[in-house]
Amino acid sequence: MAKLLFVQNLDFEFLGPMYISSFAAARGHICRAAVVDGIESLAAEMESFKPDALGFSIMTGSHEWARRLALGAKKKYGVVSLFGGAHPTFYPEFLKEDGVDFIVRGEGEAAVSEILGRISDGKPFYDVANLGYKKTGEVVLNPVRALDGDLDDYPFPDRHLYDILEGRTDRAVRTVLTGRGCPYSCSFCFEVSMRELYRGKGKYVRARRAEKVVEECLELKKNNRARMIYFADDIFGADKKWLYDFLELYKSRVGLEFVCLVRADVVSSDDDYARRLAAAGCRNVFFGVETGSEDLRNRVLDKRVTDGQIKKAALTLHEAGIKFRAYNIVGLPDETLDDAFKTLRLNIEIKTDYPWCSIFAPYPGTRLADYAKKKGYLPEDFDYSRLAGSFFVGSPMTTPRIREIQNLQKFFQTAVLCPASIPVIKLLIKLPPNIFFRLWFGLVYFYYYVKSERRQIVKTFVFALRNFRRAIS
Repeated sequence: MAKLLFVQNLDFEFLGPMYISSFAAARGHICRAAVVDGIESLAAEMESFKPDALGFSIMTGSHEWARRLALGAKKKYGVVSLFGGAHPTFYPEFLKEDGVDFIVRGEGEAAVSEILGRISDGKPFYDVANLGYKKTGEVVLNPVRALDGDLDDYPFPDRHLYDILEGRTDRAVRTVLTGRGCPYSCSFCFEVSMRELYRGKGKYVRARRAEKVVEECLELKKNNRARMIYFADDIFGADKKWLYDFLELYKSRVGLEFVCLVRADVVSSDDDYARRLAAAGCRNVFFGVETGSEDLRNRVLDKRVTDGQIKKAALTLHEAGIKFRAYNIVGLPDETLDDAFKTLRLNIEIKTDYPWCSIFAPYPGTRLADYAKKKGYLPEDFDYSRLAGSFFVGSPMTTPRIREIQNLQKFFQTAVLCPASIPVIKLLIKLPPNIFFRLWFGLVYFYYYVKSERRQIVKTFVFALRNFRRAIS
């Protein structure tokens, strides 16, 4: 038996560690999670649990915090660290940094379980598939293992891993995946790189059986006091035959309200789509607008969605009684300030219920980051450690009027909620970025977050206060 301690600095339930924990438990290993601020607050867990390794599931932006903590833990306790998630998968050069012992690329359940088995048996694990490590200062990347074609063989995520969050966040909204992989190729997303990583290793887009997903939802309803399900698939129901069969089964056996992520072109292509979602208990959906410039959306972002499809999807959802969050990005390569305001106006036109807007972050492994370098908006040797911990803070891009665009992002939701405020906002964005803009954004963002995900306001407010300082740092 080996013990793995997942370490993070947010009060949030991540599906990746939960899947790894249940997979490892089925093989006799033990995982635990800890939310810490720094090396000092890790001491109690190290003393009580005595882990054989630390695990970090990280995106670009949280990687520097995780690396520093891993380095401190190695110096103080001599424990090795495993890094998984998008950042080490698509930026394996991360291994060159102090404190980074090993990375696990791609889907990590089988790889981490095999590593824990080797640790338990006292054997080396350098040859484990998906593993990356340093050898005489050079990065070594093992090939990834074949994808498991039957996701129904996986045990349900270990929800007890995050019992430490009980009373600290709203756990009545539970996240579920009905499948893995996305068939689309948006340039701002890492899906293209992930498909390339697994080329020849099996079917990439996979769905679970509807009956198995319903079984998991019933367990969450019965044993975890779930009052709502959040289906977090990249695209929920792209396979409409699977979706419509599932919705009938879900409605009759589970009956909980749910929220999900969709695509505007998928919604607009079938007048029955939104109605069926609503009839099964869907109250809110989330989809990407990205930008109000159709040229940027399709030429630069490779989204392949027209303004007409977005407008029709919005109308169809409104008619079905489903409210929606629209994802938007400002500060994109080739974007002008006028383009950013065009994005704002499109959200007003389609009557977005819950507008959401980030600042473009050039993540490694995405074609859009490469495009930004090619166009000179970023240096070729761009240091990804320069990225802020949140894509709500600022931009590393050197595009025209980027300061005003960054400021506009802080007032984006306000403008959609109250279009009459736009003339004032046009004046405010000319000012230097400041803490007051960030505080205002935080308040409005909190309002929209609670409403769109139907969270409990008190628990969510406490959660937001604990994590706000990280978001603005």
